[in-house]
Amino acid sequence: MEAEEAVEEDSKNSRRAVHKRAQPSAMADSWAAAAAGGGGGGGRGRLNPIGSGDAVPLPPDLETLDEEEAAAAAAAAAAAAAAGGAGPETYGPEEEEHQDSLIVDTTKGKVKGITLTATTGRKVDAWLSIPYAKKPIGNLRFKHPIPIDSWRGRVLDVSKPPNTCVQIIDTYFGDFPGSVMWNPNTQLSEDCLYVSVHTPKPRPRNAAVMVWIFGGGFYSGSSTLDVYDPKTLVSEEGIVLVSMQYRVASLGFLYLDGGEAPGNAGLFDQLMALEWVHDNIHNFGGNPANVTLFGESAGAVSVSLHLLSPLSRNLFTQAIMESGSATAPWAIIPREESTLRALRLAQSLGCPSNKSQLHEVVRCLRSHNASKLVEEEWGTMGICEFPFVPIIDGSMILESPQRSMATKTFKKANIMMGSNTEEGYYFIIYFLTDLFKREEDIYVNREEFHAAVRELNPYVNNVARESIVFEYTDWINPDDPIRNRDALDKMVGDYQFTCNVNEFAHRYAETGNNVYMYYFTQRSQNNPWPSWTGVMHGDEISYIFGEPLDPKKKFKPHEIELSRRMMRYWANFAKTGNPSQSEDGTWTSTFWPLHTAYGREYLTLSGNSTETGRGPRLRQCAFWKQYLPQLMAYTTPTTPKVSSPNTNPQNCNCTNGVPEKLSLAYSSLGLCIGAGLTMGFVRLQAP
Repeated sequence: MEAEEAVEEDSKNSRRAVHKRAQPSAMADSWAAAAAGGGGGGGRGRLNPIGSGDAVPLPPDLETLDEEEAAAAAAAAAAAAAAGGAGPETYGPEEEEHQDSLIVDTTKGKVKGITLTATTGRKVDAWLSIPYAKKPIGNLRFKHPIPIDSWRGRVLDVSKPPNTCVQIIDTYFGDFPGSVMWNPNTQLSEDCLYVSVHTPKPRPRNAAVMVWIFGGGFYSGSSTLDVYDPKTLVSEEGIVLVSMQYRVASLGFLYLDGGEAPGNAGLFDQLMALEWVHDNIHNFGGNPANVTLFGESAGAVSVSLHLLSPLSRNLFTQAIMESGSATAPWAIIPREESTLRALRLAQSLGCPSNKSQLHEVVRCLRSHNASKLVEEEWGTMGICEFPFVPIIDGSMILESPQRSMATKTFKKANIMMGSNTEEGYYFIIYFLTDLFKREEDIYVNREEFHAAVRELNPYVNNVARESIVFEYTDWINPDDPIRNRDALDKMVGDYQFTCNVNEFAHRYAETGNNVYMYYFTQRSQNNPWPSWTGVMHGDEISYIFGEPLDPKKKFKPHEIELSRRMMRYWANFAKTGNPSQSEDGTWTSTFWPLHTAYGREYLTLSGNSTETGRGPRLRQCAFWKQYLPQLMAYTTPTTPKVSSPNTNPQNCNCTNGVPEKLSLAYSSLGLCIGAGLTMGFVRLQAP
């Protein structure tokens, strides 16, 4: 009867949708089904029903079992099996052994996981919601994380997916699959600091560990998204995979001088999760001395910041960065600017907004609902950029990433990184809404091209802007509407992503580290976006996690083969430091050359190509990194300045804290282009 009441209560809870646009999750479906007994886990996993309409599945309550109760249940199961007839709530010898194998000891106490099935039919063991820090609520909001208390004497049920940290949700394209795939699929809550562990079945010993850090521009994202489902990668490649939730937006990155809001809380969440991996992963079959970080977009920025940070360098071995690096122009802001943004947020909420009243400011911000904070923070932006991102705090980040790279002050390690061919379109679609529609027939004439360049580059002077036009014009046919359209994508993608990835890889190669570069060029045939969007920001993720191997998705044979090849590359790198070489010494059929400082070699990742090249985009990156900064220095007489709390230099038209023109591209992938997509070297007012 109690079980029925629990299920009924869960059913009610599941109908409390986080947002009407949010869609039920396939991965959450598999978790819930497995928890009910359909995933091979058995045991006492409570059903967490998922509605067929608008509901979003809720995360686990932290259920516990006394160790004495667990031991008694195991003894009863053994006795029943010996008697020749196990009842519906008892286990035979195999089930008993299986249940015991899912209980793992950690430094804080025992946790009980679940067995799940990948779309390929292979089994994995998973511990989905292991707490690594205290709930960052009340007086802990904005602060660096505090280690979780011990739960010795109990077994924590961690078989349900964790909460997603509070964030905004993308509603601009309604239920369009290409955008809602990045929306949260578990309940939004400040109680969100959990790690998830997936291991092959049977459990390995001393296996290579991969730690995934999700992207989202530091304002959104979740480790639970379907596109990050690790079961196929884990079961196919025999690695242990850990992912973490970390705080985003103002809750994770608000800074006010002093200990109450020290900034970079989201990065310190990641750091504490890495410390958890170091201390506990051996109990799950992983090797703490062989840990590879990998992430995409803001996740890649995070990975690269850990390479630079003295606090986290010794907690991992090597790193993979997809479409992002710490040198990206959107990755870090000065402390002074971050403080001004925090004060503008306070002002918009009716809180004190004076620097002399910081304690009162923080106390007032803590009194407001978390969802209200993340919605309102967009209205604090005079230049409509990411409101709250990492800062140079003097502890996690000691100096600017550019300086660290120039002085070679970073962890000496093997790295792998790359970018996609059309990095810019995803964001342009959300910004140039009058020009770009989610339709097939989109063309840009010459006049529209010039206007778009001006709109995308509001903070460079006219000379610099004309140089950008010149660089990205196809002078064989400058009026070609297709080439003009595609040039805007390349302009945004080069400056915001590709060239920063190239720069980071080049600096690493100069020190003699092993560097492997890729250029992802495969467009999936079932991609829901218009064909002209090409290979967009984030498109490589599904191939790395093995989605094409799902027979229900109906990927083409060459796409399935590419996914197998990429999973092997990523896993080989984690195991041996070389994407071409397996643990047993065998080599992949396609050799991935080292990226050297003089050759700048890269491998094309495509279903129909395995060619190598140099670069990529070397000329365009020289334009952004060398020519344009010098041109700006010679032609701009003014000095850089940050915006004040009460000014709006962009005259951004905002409603309810959200720029109407942009709808802010609430993707979990990375940069909100917006009026803050500044293509200049520094943000300078035009003369």
